[in-house]
Amino acid sequence: MTAFVHEFGRVRTLAADIAAGRLTSADLVERALARIAAVDGAVQAWAVVLADEARAAARTLDAEARSGTLRGPLHGIPVGVKDVIDVAGVPTRANCRARADLPPASGDATVVAHLRAAGAVILGKTHTTELAYSESVPPTRNPHDVSRTPGGSSAGSAAAVASGTVPFALGTQTAGSVNRPAAYCGVGAFKPSTLAIAGVGVVPLAPSFDTVGAFAASATDAVALAAGYAPAHLRLGTGHAGGSRIVVLRDPLLDRADTETQAAVAAFAERLAASGLRVEEAASPVPLDDIRTEHRLVLLAELGICHGGWPANRLAPRLAADVAAGLGIPAAEYHRALGALAAFRARFWAAFGPADILLLPTAPAVAPVGTATGDPSFVVPVTALGGPAASVRAGLGATSSMPVGAMLTAAPGTDARLAAFLLEEADPALDL
Repeated sequence: MTAFVHEFGRVRTLAADIAAGRLTSADLVERALARIAAVDGAVQAWAVVLADEARAAARTLDAEARSGTLRGPLHGIPVGVKDVIDVAGVPTRANCRARADLPPASGDATVVAHLRAAGAVILGKTHTTELAYSESVPPTRNPHDVSRTPGGSSAGSAAAVASGTVPFALGTQTAGSVNRPAAYCGVGAFKPSTLAIAGVGVVPLAPSFDTVGAFAASATDAVALAAGYAPAHLRLGTGHAGGSRIVVLRDPLLDRADTETQAAVAAFAERLAASGLRVEEAASPVPLDDIRTEHRLVLLAELGICHGGWPANRLAPRLAADVAAGLGIPAAEYHRALGALAAFRARFWAAFGPADILLLPTAPAVAPVGTATGDPSFVVPVTALGGPAASVRAGLGATSSMPVGAMLTAAPGTDARLAAFLLEEADPALDL
């Protein structure tokens, strides 16, 4: 096992040091570039590094800071951007041969524009699976053990944060593409409520689910990044989580988790209870496998709609086959599945109160050896159920010594409550 794990620094500390003049954005950019030079040959998280552009942005932001102007807590802090999200002047390749000849993006994606306005420095583009699907995979490796996958599709963003090359990174989630790689790489993540993030400049996969999520060393730091691009009405960082109940979700699908995963998540639940939180168990009111089935049908139908125009020989074989399968789904069947998911969401969340935060393993096992992106089956129902979802570190597997992730989720639209819970319970013992 060869490890390239490093923590860049917690965002609150970085922001406080910049505000006090103890640290500059230029310092952070040079630290990031030096770390990329040192480790990214092995980790391969970065598709494009915008060194000159980042240095220029840092100089501007440092001048503003010296004049007493700070744009907010992201001022001067570098961010990586998954290569399905447009950055002005850079081609959005999405790891896809069909996009190889596209010109550079004419402008920033909406989320990137908001981050720049908030003072973040765009350091570059991180690797992704093809069109944010499962094949082809990028060269990115898991910083904890480079023989293992970092997960997908936001492979580069999770690995970039885990290897200490950047404090923040953007990803996208349609099935399990933020929470799973965060768990595999041992970092934090926050995915806002499904479809809560609007705008242009993101390569679509299945628009009923596509949502931009945030990676950082901890879920609390990921909330800080998400607050920089999320709409104000989500109130990230401004809510209150008093009276929250932690519900350990039970379902036959989750019984597939292996022994070390179950042990690590159970121990994490015990730490939550020991901190004074109310922790109880409850069965899923809807079989999670039923939700997965309908999600898959909608994803395939929308994959076909979004990417059916590409020549099949310009796509990876499995991707091309699934695009064709999606094009073959009758409109009536697609509409039926959308209705089924809406009914599942209503039935599921009716069983829980507004203060309930659900806890479950992020994946059935730790990151597997090899290049396949891993098993998204535990995350998919959470994405389809529509609520915000945070990835936290439950611990290390007793056998593998690899990170085990736990997922916290809540009802759609309760982003402020989940974010507040993470911020209010940010005890070092809980590692949120």
